[in-house]
Amino acid sequence: MKTVKRISFSLLCVMLVVLAAATVTEKVAGTAVAQKYFYHSPAFVLLWVGIAGFAAVYVMQRRLYRRLSVFVLHLSFLLILAGAGVTWLTASRGKMHIPQGQSCGAYVTAEGDSIVMPFGVTLNQFEVKFYPGTQAPMDFVSSVTIRDNEYGNVSGTVSMNKILTHRGYRIYQMGYDAAMGGTVLQVSHDPWGIAVTYCGYFLLFLSSVWVLVDKNGTFRRLLAQKTAKVAVALILACSSFTVQAADATPATIPRNVASEIGDLYILHNDRICPFSTFARDFTLKITGKDSFGGLSAEQVVAGWIFFYDDWADVPCIKIKSAKVRQALGLSGKYASLNDFYSPQNEYRLRELVTKVLAGDDLDDRRGIQEANEKYELLRQLTNGNLVKILPVEVGGALQWHSQSSSLDIPADIPADKWTFLRNALNYLNELVMKKDWAGASQFVAGLRRYQVKECGAALPGNTQFQAEKIYNRLNYSRFLFMFLATLGIILFFLQCRNFALGTSLRPVVANAVAVVLALVLAYLSIVIILRWIISGHVPLSNGFETMQFMSWVTVLITLLLHRRAQALLSFGTLVAGLTLMVSTFGESNPQITPLMPVLQSPLLSIHVVVIMVAYSLLAFLMFGGLMAIALRRHTEHVNRLYRMGRIMLYPAVFLLAAGIFIGAMWANISWGNYWGWDPKEVWALITFIIYALPLHSESLPAFRRPMFFHAYMVLAFLSVLITYFGVNFVLGGMHSYA
Repeated sequence: MKTVKRISFSLLCVMLVVLAAATVTEKVAGTAVAQKYFYHSPAFVLLWVGIAGFAAVYVMQRRLYRRLSVFVLHLSFLLILAGAGVTWLTASRGKMHIPQGQSCGAYVTAEGDSIVMPFGVTLNQFEVKFYPGTQAPMDFVSSVTIRDNEYGNVSGTVSMNKILTHRGYRIYQMGYDAAMGGTVLQVSHDPWGIAVTYCGYFLLFLSSVWVLVDKNGTFRRLLAQKTAKVAVALILACSSFTVQAADATPATIPRNVASEIGDLYILHNDRICPFSTFARDFTLKITGKDSFGGLSAEQVVAGWIFFYDDWADVPCIKIKSAKVRQALGLSGKYASLNDFYSPQNEYRLRELVTKVLAGDDLDDRRGIQEANEKYELLRQLTNGNLVKILPVEVGGALQWHSQSSSLDIPADIPADKWTFLRNALNYLNELVMKKDWAGASQFVAGLRRYQVKECGAALPGNTQFQAEKIYNRLNYSRFLFMFLATLGIILFFLQCRNFALGTSLRPVVANAVAVVLALVLAYLSIVIILRWIISGHVPLSNGFETMQFMSWVTVLITLLLHRRAQALLSFGTLVAGLTLMVSTFGESNPQITPLMPVLQSPLLSIHVVVIMVAYSLLAFLMFGGLMAIALRRHTEHVNRLYRMGRIMLYPAVFLLAAGIFIGAMWANISWGNYWGWDPKEVWALITFIIYALPLHSESLPAFRRPMFFHAYMVLAFLSVLITYFGVNFVLGGMHSYA
């Protein structure tokens, strides 16, 4: 039995190395190479077969069928692997392009083979649906008729996240041709593999819950120990859910007039939103903060538009790249627009930008691109190309124009409307130059009335509009992460000291920290709810939103459990601070954009929520490990943290598994393929295997040693960091948006 055990776990470790190597190979040599030599190679398949085979033998040798919950858990993984094997052996998938009004009865695989179906598909109509008043795609819809001589004709629609199934063939909406005169559909024929795999998913969910409630299981025995009361609340928690100052304030318009301009509508990031959102995003992008020199974001944008000469000499453009600062001749971190020009009026970054575009190997390419982007944004703003606040309905479609593009408004609209649109912003400029602020306010109010009348139902509702205005003023994340991170570090060392001395935090200190965290939870709840209202979907679609949600989950768990395990106060505060810090990385380029069509699925939100809760628990385990290492000479506290860590590990691993397989179900509905060996999928699997190993402490006695367990938890968290950040910023792939 020892030989089978060693082979089983050795093969699993080999698989971890192979999977990691495959993702690196894909980054260096491309997806085709990774698939050929890793994911689709016979050796890779044999490795999985070996793992499954030896694991099955080991399970039987240990007679795990006597512990039914654990046996069913392992059986679920064997079923999932069996389903993947059946899919690999029997399934086929490919694409078919159908022009409007024509039929197609075959699809072409990635290898170039044409597979004839027992029926034909006729495209009756293809339509791209847009978000109201914008050109941002909301959905792709194909109305089709399946023509089947044996089963009869069937009519239906195929759209993103809505598939059409017929005779074991699943038809997915994939895209469309350039002229929108035809559709591109994906066909998947996997009648047996999906059924076997989904049975495995169901058994996995059932057995995971069973293991947690099994009165004879390891988890319940851990709970029975005195220090394990924290886990009861833990499971319940898992199931709920520097100032840059200008030397002199440049000219701009009064704050009240700027605020009124902020109430106008604008087309920004492919959606209609308050002008204040555009102003905040622009100011944050250029200066690094959402205000400048005591001026509001609206005043900053208005200053650039109406008082260009004053602002061109103001050092307000934040330059992060030392290479760019050297090229511009800067002594500090901020440049003026005129700093981008030489005395001969030449663009000083032209040579660097040209080399970047040519693909030359340069240091700090990203910094050069970012500085050039800021320069181009300012040029577009001051040239009148960026601010699209003039809506006009032409041919039944709503167009949004800026000051410069208003010259292109068709002349066949009513003459009074045409004249108003052509001269509106010039007239506002005249009022500003005359300092006729009352007249300017009156004109802005009139322009807003025109926007409301012209756009009608395309405008966001008043609740959304007001929510976005409030959100634009609730920007304290930067201060909050610095405060929480500092507080967490202080608490961490203070609690290490107290454990070493055999004392605990004073009740007044613990209660004060709890009150602070309660206020943080309230703030984060408001921010998340506001983003939900603004976007119209659960705010879990990008890195900023998922990190913010992870911070919210962490604070909630900490508040629920800190009275049972005081060490969680420092862990929770640190994790919340660090996740908020990561979320602010995206704040220099903030966006609330319409969702890509493929992301409009409730399964996506569930997938992200479950994964983020699992990551929060794994972060607690990491900090628990660090504290245990700091207290390694104090056996009692190390053992207490060990017991608490083992209890946390169970829900963390099961939630991680559930999140991965919910994501696989979403992928199957969206793309027709529940597992595509994308780098994030692969690293999520690596992370799951790494954290599942300590659950096998009866087979792997090293995990029964507290210090080994704690050190492992610290190192294992590196896989979480790679899964989330390494894939996003280095490895890439389909999931690099999240």
